[in-house]
Amino acid sequence: MQDFINQLSEMNEIAQHLGIFLIGMIPLLEVFFAATVGAFVGAPFVTVLLVAMIGNWVSVMIIILPFDALFTRLRKRKQEKKGFIHGRAEKARRMYEKYGVPGLAILTPIIAPGHIAAFTSLAAGASKNKVIFWHTISIFIWGVLGIIMGYMLGFTFVR
Repeated sequence: MQDFINQLSEMNEIAQHLGIFLIGMIPLLEVFFAATVGAFVGAPFVTVLLVAMIGNWVSVMIIILPFDALFTRLRKRKQEKKGFIHGRAEKARRMYEKYGVPGLAILTPIIAPGHIAAFTSLAAGASKNKVIFWHTISIFIWGVLGIIMGYMLGFTFVR
């Protein structure tokens, strides 16, 4: 990991930001890790935070938008048969009822990717706009926490 961070710190600023953007898109790494790495390489605070957040946000939208359309279509279909998709949707609905969209969006990055939380919320019937709103809030919170941690630890880690 230290080798990767050192290589990233030796790149030009555009390449550093592209690397941070790509890290933010990866499930499980997401905005927290991307912002932390950006701080480790010494990139500017504001641009690191924005690039990490945008990378994570884009990848979550890639889940939300097409799956919202799919789940809307599946709900509209009238079918008697309850198959695999119906069973998964019921399980997701139970998780959604227990934690709600805000709970899933904000707490899920601790144990699983936010992408799973978005998928679960949509499968359980949450509105696309509510899922987008809460995931945007979650990405912001985790990005700020990541960059704070990165700047607190970063400069001693890289050098």
